[in-house]
Amino acid sequence: MGLRRAIEVGWLADQLERSIHGGAWHGPSTREVLSGIDAATAGLPPDGSPHAIVEHVRHITFWLNAAYSRIANGRDVGSDADWPKEKTLSAEAWFQVIADLGEAYKTLHTAVLELDDDRLDDAMAGSDPTVRGLLLGTLQHNAYHTGQIVLIARELAG
Repeated sequence: MGLRRAIEVGWLADQLERSIHGGAWHGPSTREVLSGIDAATAGLPPDGSPHAIVEHVRHITFWLNAAYSRIANGRDVGSDADWPKEKTLSAEAWFQVIADLGEAYKTLHTAVLELDDDRLDDAMAGSDPTVRGLLLGTLQHNAYHTGQIVLIARELAG
């Protein structure tokens, strides 16, 4: 293990942890924001927004899984699972959505910690075509959609 791996891979894993579980510079993490949202609120379609909170969470989960798939086997996951619509959302289903987010995070976080420093420069599909770029984009994506969830929750709280 080189010094760069210890610093950069550890930093990326830490930032992923912060984006989902807490301590992020930008404000509350995804799980911190979701802890105050119940199933009824998560499933409500907000005025002026095409997606309910639950759809944003499933979208974040989708892209965590996509990042893992790209790193682990160089493949994308099928886009048909992205932005699923919810007709009704039970408390049990909401609990499962949160559990799925946690599992996707855990899988990607473990994969990041197993990376070698040389892998960060591997070619990867996407707008910043390296593993490093994919991970930085994933962090930005988490922050953006968590912010959207905050705005929707505020609007619904009235």
